[in-house]
Amino acid sequence: MEVELRDLKANVIHDFPYPSVKRKCPHVALVSITHSGCCVHKCPMCYARSYKWSVEDKIVCYKNVPEKLETEIKQSNLLPPFYISQVSDALQPVTEVREITFKVVRLLMQYKLSFHIVTKSAEGALALIETIPDLIDYPYWHIQMTIEASKDKQSITSPYASEIEQRFEAVKKISEYGIPVVGRTDPTILGLVKIEEVCGLIQRFASSGAKHIVGSLGFYNPLSMGRVVKSILDSRWRNCIPELEKVYSFKADYLSQYAVRKMFSPTISTRTKFHYVLRREAEKYGLTYGICLELPKQYDSPNIRACDGMLRNFVHIRVGNDFLPIDCCANCLHSCPDLTNPPCNRTYLQQEYPYKYKRLCAYF
Repeated sequence: MEVELRDLKANVIHDFPYPSVKRKCPHVALVSITHSGCCVHKCPMCYARSYKWSVEDKIVCYKNVPEKLETEIKQSNLLPPFYISQVSDALQPVTEVREITFKVVRLLMQYKLSFHIVTKSAEGALALIETIPDLIDYPYWHIQMTIEASKDKQSITSPYASEIEQRFEAVKKISEYGIPVVGRTDPTILGLVKIEEVCGLIQRFASSGAKHIVGSLGFYNPLSMGRVVKSILDSRWRNCIPELEKVYSFKADYLSQYAVRKMFSPTISTRTKFHYVLRREAEKYGLTYGICLELPKQYDSPNIRACDGMLRNFVHIRVGNDFLPIDCCANCLHSCPDLTNPPCNRTYLQQEYPYKYKRLCAYF
């Protein structure tokens, strides 16, 4: 696939766009390595691919991200945990993408800042650690490996990503290094993937050394649901379509007639039952469990600060020329250690969702 190198015009550091109403996500410092949806994995349910502004026919990389990011770090006095490339896989098998990702990782390590990466690339995850071996002892990061289906259904859910067995092998090897691994089973395409299969994935994550599980059933617009349906129809699992329609309340034959903004998701009852079973399964093996977006925090395992476990990710505050971690993960809405006297001394972050970049540069 063609790779195009571009300069990013906007700020590198940005927050999730979700407002405070029903928001579950903490403040984060997002860093986009590519334009939205520019990923060779081409997973049909990918939310980034379903944006109308996403690019499908090439990989657009932001070549100036490392330099621009360093400028922004130098201007900042408070930095929430970094999430590297939420709109594409930062470790996908594209040389230019990985080179930029590795530069960003080295930069964050240089300033002793927290970060995590979500990937479906087993080889990419191991290449990251082999290329930057100091990550083995770096205390402010973790990796999240997504394994969303059994290997016989991967041809539908992630046909161009690493094989399922390779991902589990990578989880085991990374865990043996002592690096915390979060296992993601999301989004589960319920109707295609059975809850018993997801329980099996959780068991394997546990035996491979993962510390935490994130699950969801997903939200789909007509474009992403259409891709899912087409992938299933082109497979030997086409008889799953009626169950999929039932779970997500749509009709496959009429997808083109739904409004562009229409969202398909399971009922609250279905979600609650699904996540109850998965949380119980995870906790049975000594793991914690978090739900991405679709249910409130009380449905997660107790005593976790955010749905993804926030393993070793902290807010960092400038002290002189250095950034030092504080006892906070930037989940101001749900997990602030002290609402009246927060450790960051910035009570306005409890109301500002998403934050304005200038807030990170302010002293108080």
